[in-house]
Amino acid sequence: VSTFIAAVLSIIISLLLPNYYKAEVLLSPVSSDDKSKGLSSALGNLGGLASLAGISVGSSSSAEENLAILKSREFLWGVIESENIMPILFQDEWDPIKKRWLKEDPDDQPSLWGAYRKFTEDPLLTTSIDRDSGLVTISIQWTDPVLAAKWANKLVERLNTYLRNQAMERSNRNLKYLNEELARSQVAEMQKTIYSLIAEEQKSAMLANTQKEYVFRIVDPAVVPDKKYKPKRLLIVVASMIFGAILAIMFIFFRNAVGNKKNK
Repeated sequence: VSTFIAAVLSIIISLLLPNYYKAEVLLSPVSSDDKSKGLSSALGNLGGLASLAGISVGSSSSAEENLAILKSREFLWGVIESENIMPILFQDEWDPIKKRWLKEDPDDQPSLWGAYRKFTEDPLLTTSIDRDSGLVTISIQWTDPVLAAKWANKLVERLNTYLRNQAMERSNRNLKYLNEELARSQVAEMQKTIYSLIAEEQKSAMLANTQKEYVFRIVDPAVVPDKKYKPKRLLIVVASMIFGAILAIMFIFFRNAVGNKKNK
């Protein structure tokens, strides 16, 4: 009876759970080793000048760092607001006809913090790195398969744009500093080095401006999944039946132990 009840309850509960679909996009990190080598050779023994300008030598942002930016509050808040994802994440609290929240008090309305937690803690958004190949996978789990694929591809597009804009702003600051140093310098060797730095920085700015896939190159874009990812209803039912049977057996042993103790 216990096993039967557990099975019936698990079937009812599993049928009430919404279907979630998983969309994945496969990425390859874009290397900037060649640019770093060229800049290092241009500097020679005057690396201190580049450090003052904020120019990094021989290093590039790692895939882990870029994925950390992907999951950062600033980045996700920007995506959520620009793509108007809040009403979708909290659709039970949104009036689609009047285009407003059901509750008028702003303190009772969903916040960007709540949306951020949905993205990172549910988990709606997951990332992984294959240590052998170096390939990166970004996954989105959502009840709408079309939105899951759209959000996965959009996140990659927005991340490349976000980091490319940051690189361009950084290059503009560096070029401003280098031009100021060039105007102040009277030493020919120093001027030659600054010219080399300016050329490298202009090259970096040009690459950032023209390279659409700035940090991640799409190997396999996300497509609309044709099968649900979860819940695993059969697994839920089987596990519940086993759990119910174990509880029944434990109850029988306990009852027999109490009965034997009373008989003594």
